[in-house]
This record gives sequence, structure tokens and C-alpha cells, in this order.
Amino acid sequence: MSSRTGLGAPEVAVLAAVAELGGMPGKRRRGTALVLEAVERETGLAARYAYPLLQDLALPWRLHLPLLDPGGNWGSRQGDPAASARSTEVRLSEVGALALAAERQEVGPVPLGLIEGSLYRGGPVPPFAPARVLEALVSGGTDAGPPVLPTGGTVDGGISTLLAGGRARITIGSTIAHEPGRLVITEIPMGVTIDLLAEHLSSQVHGQSSPRHADYLPDAVGHVVAPPVPVVGVADESSALSAVRVVCSLRRRADVGRAERWVRSVWPVTIEVDCRLPAPMRRRLLAWDRGDGSGVSALRPLVQEAPG
Repeated sequence: MSSRTGLGAPEVAVLAAVAELGGMPGKRRRGTALVLEAVERETGLAARYAYPLLQDLALPWRLHLPLLDPGGNWGSRQGDPAASARSTEVRLSEVGALALAAERQEVGPVPLGLIEGSLYRGGPVPPFAPARVLEALVSGGTDAGPPVLPTGGTVDGGISTLLAGGRARITIGSTIAHEPGRLVITEIPMGVTIDLLAEHLSSQVHGQSSPRHADYLPDAVGHVVAPPVPVVGVADESSALSAVRVVCSLRRRADVGRAERWVRSVWPVTIEVDCRLPAPMRRRLLAWDRGDGSGVSALRPLVQEAPG
């Protein structure tokens, strides 16, 4: 991984290919197929492998700070696949252009590796909040907070063990809002599609899956039985405008607390991920070489402008 950005060689090659084709911020997007041809010439990485890499770098539900600015159909959080590379376009985002400038030593190092980690590409390092990481680096602090996913949601489990440099199992959960007679899922774990989550919830509801043992109750003769599933229906009301909105209609007079526990017990409303940092977070922050600080200074306004 590059010491100047934390990016891997294929990721840097993608940024360079887009730039060489003229796909800079504010300029016209370039055909993705042309970018993939350039990446293959430079790295030998063919389109079937490189196109998913471009998607990782372009989609805001995979990175806090996407490095590419895509045009056309690049897939959706519902799980729809991207269109053919011949039908999409791309250019560098402002952050992507800054990262490439850092790689070319035109500006100081940019701490993308500290922010984004490697979880988005199947690695063990979770991401952290960009503003917290930059605040720690600028102030010389050692606390960037717990992991924060670009998709939102909750992060629990062995956080202290993880930050100390140990291997930890992290529990990533959905954000659930309460509305009269229903629970509404508004944020889901990174890597989970809306369709998958809604499908699994619905199948559990209609299959009358039993809740966790802690919710079992004795019947009239003392036998322990599972109460009815507190959710009677699941509807996906997500859209490009409202983002994630999966509505779980509750059984009449259902206990809302028990209903939420049941919803959270269904995979992939909640998932578990094994994570590990390459070093304790305190050491990673203190050891990171910010050079003349110009890269961090240039990144700060871009973080403030980023959605969420």
C-alpha cells in the first residue's frame, strides 16, 4: 500500500488512467471502457476484474470519500448490477484528483488509508469518520473514535480490542426508526443490498421463524413456546430520493421493543465481521507521516463538503 495515500497499486493505476484520458474534476467524463483498456495496458488487470474496482472507488455506499465521479448506471443499493462499461462514464472526483496529486508528490500525503480502511474491498480494516481522523492528525491527537461506515448504521462489539490492535468480531447493525404500528429500517450494513435484506426479512416473517430463546414464553400448561412473530409484513419503500426505507408492519398490540429485537436478530439486518487493524489506532495516527501538511489541508474542505 502506498505510504502517500494508503491506496493499492491497482487503485492508483485507475486514477492515473482516468487522468491521462482527461477525466479531471469539472471536465467531461470519459468512457469507462477506454479507462479499462488503459488500466489493462498499465497493470495487466483485465476488464472483468478492473470494472468492480472502479465501482468500489465510485460508489458513496462503499467509500466515505469516493475517488471517482461516475456517470450512467453504476448499479444501485437495491442490488441492481452496473450497466456495461461501454454505457458508463467516469472522471476523477476532487478527492481522487487530490489523491493522484499526492501520489505524484505534487502535494503532501493524504490519509485515505486511515479513513477508508480495506473493508470495502473485503479486507479486515474498517473505515473511520473522515473528520475525526483529520482532527486527530492536525491536533496530534490519538483518538479518531470508533469505526464509522459510509452506509451509516450501528457498530458494536470488540471496539476497544480492535483499537488496541487485536483481532475483534464487530457487529454491524441497521438503523431502525419507530413509527406508529411499524419499524422502519433507514440504514443497512455495508455490503448488504436492500433487496437481500427485505427478502430475508419477508421470508422469516412468512416462514414464522422463531425469535430468540429469550423471548419464548410458557403456555397454559407450562410448556415453553415461541410467541407469534411480531412483524406481519415487510415492504421496501426505498427510492433514489428517500434512500433506504424498509417498512416492517407490526402485529396489533405487539411489544415494540421485542419487535425490534426480533428484526435485529434476522440476518442481514445485523451482520458480524472479523476485523483487525495493522497496528493500534493510536500508533497509526502518531506514526502517519503528514509531510508538509499540504495534503491534509487540501483534504479538509473536501471532507466538510462531503454528504453525511
